[in-house]
Amino acid sequence: MKIETSTNAQMVDACHIIPFSISHDDTIPNGISLSPNLHRAYDRGLITINKDYIVRISPTVKDYNSVYSISQFEGAKLLLPNLAKWYPSPESLIWHTKEVFQL
Repeated sequence: MKIETSTNAQMVDACHIIPFSISHDDTIPNGISLSPNLHRAYDRGLITINKDYIVRISPTVKDYNSVYSISQFEGAKLLLPNLAKWYPSPESLIWHTKEVFQL
């Protein structure tokens, strides 16, 4: 989503892959940028991102043919930063899939 305004309104959240309360890791590799709705879905295990940076949607999600559905992101590849050192940590992504993602 891209929104331009004269007020510089931000529509993206910084999302911890492993929650800060568990990891105490506030570094770039433990984070991803998501819209607020996708951030909430990620924190609740309704979506995850695998080690190959592909979005997966929980089989518990039942969307109803809406342009706002989160299922539309199934199989989408993340847009990665220019520098590999800023990529989301594959180990953290694996942790999220094992510990948070709802199967």
